[in-house]
Amino acid sequence: MTITQGLVFSFNFTTLIQPKIRIKIYLYAFTVDMLKNIKKWGLTLNRRSEVPVFKQIQESIGQGIGSGKLVPGDQLPSIHKLAGEFGLSAGTIVRAFEELRELGIITSRQGKGYFIASVDIALRYRVFLLFDRITAFKEILYDSFRCEFDDQTDIHVFFHHYNAKRFEKLIRENQGKYSHYVLMPHLSEDIRRFLNQMPEKKTVFIDNFPEHLNSNAGAVYQDFHRDIYQALLSKIGKIREYRAVRLSLSQSDFQFVPAGTQAGFRAFCEDHQLTHSIIRNITPENLQKHELFIVFDDLELVQTLKLMNERGWKPVRDIGIISFDDHPVKEMIAGGISVLSTDFVRMGKTAAGLVKGTIKGQIANPFQLIDRNSF
Repeated sequence: MTITQGLVFSFNFTTLIQPKIRIKIYLYAFTVDMLKNIKKWGLTLNRRSEVPVFKQIQESIGQGIGSGKLVPGDQLPSIHKLAGEFGLSAGTIVRAFEELRELGIITSRQGKGYFIASVDIALRYRVFLLFDRITAFKEILYDSFRCEFDDQTDIHVFFHHYNAKRFEKLIRENQGKYSHYVLMPHLSEDIRRFLNQMPEKKTVFIDNFPEHLNSNAGAVYQDFHRDIYQALLSKIGKIREYRAVRLSLSQSDFQFVPAGTQAGFRAFCEDHQLTHSIIRNITPENLQKHELFIVFDDLELVQTLKLMNERGWKPVRDIGIISFDDHPVKEMIAGGISVLSTDFVRMGKTAAGLVKGTIKGQIANPFQLIDRNSF
């Protein structure tokens, strides 16, 4: 008797078959159905791909929905069956399914497994992107990040304006609504306890990775202390030509200067015996000839250049100017303004890779002093 005959026989004469035999037959039938589901779905995995396996599973489900092979109500193969069929860990499959469940693409039924929930929700990343404030270089960072995703990706941008309560409130109000949370935690307050509660696999830190944060979440960050120290060191010869070096914090409610940047500046000047100070703002009184000014805020940069123009002063001849954070405009104004800057295009691409899983870890972003002969 073949298995097929046995299945037909069991349906016609179930009362004549021993219970243990019937269970085995039904289990076999269930297994056959699961294998059919895998074939219907068309799941294929490329072990050599840079795309993580859990993402390949998600993309395959999305393709199945798009092609009509998977429709609402279709049951997906069990975690156990997929693990056995493809030699995967259960955790990899659970992650793939759970992220799709949170996006509303599939649903789970206790004791029964996972099912397609809707074909109206396309497979996509849904990203919560939290910046500190709007600036010109944030546009460069955003554009670089956005270009790494297709049109099926939703990216919603929020701003916390250096307010820790607003930072936490925005995240709490949007928990569970997004597949990933990309955060720029430039804040004076210590919020490590709150950040340590963020799900590591869904969180990416950009520009700043708080010191002593106990998290394995992905990050692309500036090493503020080291960055400014090494960048200034690369031009120590030119810097020594000035009587003093002043770092302006450009203090306002809309400006934040990392403590690491200030500490790195002090360490550099002290190690090389340079007269220096950290000032709140540049004023007509403290703007002096033959001194080098490092300006944090773009508005203060413009005001300083205007004041220099009124006095007939020229960069290098009368005063040195270095700005923070590069932008194409700074190549043009006043014959070119030298900048201390991280690579925001690179940062955006790396952050996107961390979201998509093609890049892993906590990565220091490149930083340099671009000399355009303004000092």
